[in-house]
Amino acid sequence: MSARRAAAASGRYLADAAGAGLLHRVLGLPYVAGMHHDPLLDERRFLVEYADGELLADPVWLAGLADQALGEDPEAASVVVRAPASVVLGAPWQRELTYLYHPATDEAPRAGAEGAPGLRVRPAGPGEEQALADWLVRAMVHGSADLGATADPAVAGRLARECLAAPGRRSFVACLGGRAVGHATVLGEVEDEVTGRRAAELVDLLVDLADGPRREAAAALTAAALAHARRLGLPLLGHVVHPPPRTDADPGARVVASLGRRGWEPDHVFWRRPAGPATASPSRFPKGAA
Repeated sequence: MSARRAAAASGRYLADAAGAGLLHRVLGLPYVAGMHHDPLLDERRFLVEYADGELLADPVWLAGLADQALGEDPEAASVVVRAPASVVLGAPWQRELTYLYHPATDEAPRAGAEGAPGLRVRPAGPGEEQALADWLVRAMVHGSADLGATADPAVAGRLARECLAAPGRRSFVACLGGRAVGHATVLGEVEDEVTGRRAAELVDLLVDLADGPRREAAAALTAAALAHARRLGLPLLGHVVHPPPRTDADPGARVVASLGRRGWEPDHVFWRRPAGPATASPSRFPKGAA
């Protein structure tokens, strides 16, 4: 694997990480890592939130992360590494999440041309909070199942309520024949704490139809989210879950490729591997080397 430079981390981020004791250097190359509890998956994971591109290109350093994870917490279930979308990690690493940006320019699809009789998209009303929460919970539970975990619906419910209560949150509802059949929920402004990049975030888009114009409804909801981001003067951030492949094919990669043809640009990927058993070879980057 050729060496690639990771997306630049902001100076503020690295300073904050150093203050929290999470910034490490090996041979002068920085990475930010520590234990993290994923409340939805109920999993203890060693999260490498940022790493210099030379480290990401070194398979020996990557293998040694399993040892470091178990050294930090013998109960660690996994190691998760954030890398730029241009970086591909080899086995046993598997993609878990891909984050993409859409520039949400005037060339982006616009809301209003729903493309199916009786289909329209409108802002969610104040009496639809429970329906939105139910859709968010369903998305979180199904997304966790895609990753091989069983999410606690009560935890998903708490996270859904927090999302809906976030300042600047906007939700759009797709209606077919007057019946609400799906939603897109957008957080008005989020900041990538690693790079400092700001965006509107499409946290969930779900069409609750067994048949009928599912694709048209999803396209109309996406257009509404893009129009909202455009009004804010921000790109739109979204994500794709990568279920563990049952074959050599990565089903999430097909979704990412499809989005790429519609103007979305992959930005970074979270890669996952089990934390143990620790089988890493000694690294050419000795622990604690500066």
